[in-house]
Amino acid sequence: MGRAKVDGRPGGKKAKDPNKPKRATSAYFYYLAQCREEAKKAGRSLSKIAEFTKECSEKWRSLDGRSKKIFEDKAAADKARYDREMQSYGGGRSRGNKDPNAPKKPLTGYFLFLADFRERHRGRDTPNKELLKMAGEEWREMNDSQKMPYEKKSQEEQKKYEVKMAEYRRTGGAANGGASNIVEDDDEEEEDDDDEDDE
Repeated sequence: MGRAKVDGRPGGKKAKDPNKPKRATSAYFYYLAQCREEAKKAGRSLSKIAEFTKECSEKWRSLDGRSKKIFEDKAAADKARYDREMQSYGGGRSRGNKDPNAPKKPLTGYFLFLADFRERHRGRDTPNKELLKMAGEEWREMNDSQKMPYEKKSQEEQKKYEVKMAEYRRTGGAANGGASNIVEDDDEEEEDDDDEDDE
């Protein structure tokens, strides 16, 4: 059957953002590149890449700290370049432009349940990941009438939020169109969190 396609691509992989900065190269990969160059200059065939890589890996492990420093310095410089570029890139979304005065999006029914679930399990020595797993299982086993109080409260909070957002927009909080983007980003984040917690 194979993996599901995402954006029409096989293997379930998302299309790569062409504007995203190239990842930083590790010290070992700088060393490997040098090994390739030396092999080419020596006229050595690189047809058996697995053997060549294994050989280079063994040499890398036997290098002392001074010999590795050249490659580690290159890697550190490239990491600094990557960090700078990632700061200006911002992930292709407007997270950095979020207005702290914008009304906070209300929690979904599941997240209200989760807060209640955490309160019921306060004081126990349960790791967070395990707690989330337990909460997800309990939520899935609940029927609609058990979920209703959480869903109802979420709807009430959503109405209050919409009133606050209308006021926020009316008073110029969204003059540059930022608030509509903020709402979409929050929706995506909350759905992502909900999916992760539900698993």
